[in-house]
Amino acid sequence: MESLDSVSGLPSSVTSSAAARAERNQLDQDSFLKLMIAQLKNQDPLKPLDPTAYVSQLAQFSSVSGLQAIEQSVSELASSLRGNQVLDAAALVGRRVVAAGDNLRIEAAGGGAIGAAEVPPGATGVQLVVRDASGQAVRTQALPATSGEQEFQWDGNTDSGAGVPPGDYQFAVLARVDGQTTSLPTSVVARVNSVSIDQTNNSIILNTSNGGALALTAVRRVL
Repeated sequence: MESLDSVSGLPSSVTSSAAARAERNQLDQDSFLKLMIAQLKNQDPLKPLDPTAYVSQLAQFSSVSGLQAIEQSVSELASSLRGNQVLDAAALVGRRVVAAGDNLRIEAAGGGAIGAAEVPPGATGVQLVVRDASGQAVRTQALPATSGEQEFQWDGNTDSGAGVPPGDYQFAVLARVDGQTTSLPTSVVARVNSVSIDQTNNSIILNTSNGGALALTAVRRVL
């Protein structure tokens, strides 16, 4: 597991990358200045450097420096905001959250999982369907047709009453809406165990029991 910077709370690779980028920008500016000084020293006295071109180079340098300063400021702001997000997410450890998703995780044999679905007014025949990793339906269960968010609990058993092995299961909630069979928006209800950072896009991930890994942005409410 990648180590975190003791000050920023971010992975060390992130802080190292920022330091390397700052050093590279400084080298680019130094090289630019050295090149301009060399041009002045080595110019032909009979054909001095065109003042217009010289001013243009200075303006270009100023523009580049300004853009680099803006880039650095934005990078520092992003790092600060990300650090704040990590701290905010850490406060969720031990809490239950409702997050958009369709994954139910059975942690141990005999365990269950909780989910929810948004039932529209007038819906009928609301039914939960749970599938295993192969796509095979292992459990179907009727749910209340009352409109609004309806929470359900799956006991971890198949239709025959046998317990399923630990692992991840996909679920869907189907209903008849305006004469059509419709898949309803679903959520998972899970307890947050820890927080991590996705190294591919620096997004905040909540590692939960019964819900697997959930993006912080998927959280709808905290219970």
